[in-house]
Amino acid sequence: MTRGPLLIATILLGAGCGSDPSGTEAGETNTSGPSETAEAETGATETETETGVTVMEACMVDTPIVVLDTSMGTMVVQLDGLRAPITVANFVSYVSSGFYDGTIFHRVLKDFVIQGGGFNPGLEMKTTMGPIPREIDPDLTHVDGAIAMARRNEPDTAESQWYITDNAQPGLDGDYAVFGVLIDGFEVRDAIADVPVETVEFMGQELGGVPVEDVLVNAAYCVDAWP
Repeated sequence: MTRGPLLIATILLGAGCGSDPSGTEAGETNTSGPSETAEAETGATETETETGVTVMEACMVDTPIVVLDTSMGTMVVQLDGLRAPITVANFVSYVSSGFYDGTIFHRVLKDFVIQGGGFNPGLEMKTTMGPIPREIDPDLTHVDGAIAMARRNEPDTAESQWYITDNAQPGLDGDYAVFGVLIDGFEVRDAIADVPVETVEFMGQELGGVPVEDVLVNAAYCVDAWP
């Protein structure tokens, strides 16, 4: 079936249509602003994990573990900074600054992806740090639960938005930058994928797959071990 740009939320969509995750950031909608810095740090970098390691230190390893505390439960992803160093560094910089805290999943397409990382409730776009190069490693594929960067139609346009696959999506391999995988919380991913969605008008365009009720990322933070 035809999918809107995965980024559909990053840019808003500038979007185009196509069988990819360009939707709003993945799909062309420039939802992301110019290359301005992400919001001020929330102090999360000073917090210590249960083992006494700071959140910032937990983020700075080769394969960081990131907890996504959502309004529907907890998901945990393990990132691969050895195969996707630029992408992982970009993602954890947003995590450690508190950028994702309070954002929503703005695009939910069952059996495809759940996408977030660019909007506050009310589809309020967030200012990002600017685009990064697309980083593709053949060993990082769109398996069930893969986490990857959404972007516009052009290759090097990923900013803050990301998505988690709902079932394997091999058709996206080579086009979108996978940088990790879900290691816990598949039932939460499934629950998010099942929420009622609607099509809304946003900046003069139709944005589909928007949850009727906000699904929030309450907080995103690194831990040094899981569980």
